[in-house]
Amino acid sequence: MRGASLTGELQAMLARHRGVRGCALVDAGSGLIWHREPLEESDGLWEAAVDHWRLHRRLSGHFDALGEAGAIVTYHRDATMAMLPCLPELEIVLVCVAAPSAVDWKAWQDDARALGHSIRSAM
Repeated sequence: MRGASLTGELQAMLARHRGVRGCALVDAGSGLIWHREPLEESDGLWEAAVDHWRLHRRLSGHFDALGEAGAIVTYHRDATMAMLPCLPELEIVLVCVAAPSAVDWKAWQDDARALGHSIRSAM
């Protein structure tokens, strides 16, 4: 997928989900950011967020009875942070920061899955 196309898809997701303040596609293995929107938002946050994902993966044996992880969400005083699998076979995670209680998380999860399909088909 070309960078401009990825940028457009992420910007469209943000436009559909007004409560999301920013998001990034992050390689969970390396912490490398594939792309983030807006570009200047939350330096360091995206890489640090995937540590939650890595911890869950390391401890996955304890969570197996709950089924596959659909998202990891942390609630903070000023924002909610959610990490969703976007391209599981490459361990690409979509991390987002949103205003508390302002997002339809099911719709965001559906869009994250669709984004993963778009990336996969472009590879």
